[in-house]
Amino acid sequence: MKSQELHTVWSAPDNSRLTAKQYSFRLPVHVAAKLAAIGEMYPHKTRTQIVGDLLSTAIEEWSADLPSEAGEQIDRWHEPGKTPLNVFEEVGLIGRFQQLTNNHYVELERELGNETPEKFFKATLVVTEEMSLEEIDRENERMER
Repeated sequence: MKSQELHTVWSAPDNSRLTAKQYSFRLPVHVAAKLAAIGEMYPHKTRTQIVGDLLSTAIEEWSADLPSEAGEQIDRWHEPGKTPLNVFEEVGLIGRFQQLTNNHYVELERELGNETPEKFFKATLVVTEEMSLEEIDRENERMER
């Protein structure tokens, strides 16, 4: 969810599921004041809903900027008319974040009684880079044999 979408989300009914455990933390005064103001602006939303949506938005925007890093090459993609791509496993912070999120998500789902939870991030992350001209030539030579 993008921060621009929060008003629309807060104007609609909430269908989110909550964790079994309650989280408790103290806030800086200026953040608490802003949170109270938002609560007054959207009185039909609970503080839990508002904080959850704000955290979700902030985490989404934060994770979009995490660096990726190419690990071992796992494949090559070549679509006719397009530059061939080398495909590498993702071993950077974005991959680590998604792996840890999946681990915690499955654990939290089990606490809610879901015995066979699916992962939150279902797709496998990869890093792609265009093949160099030398790699393309070698690939073409190999295919001609």
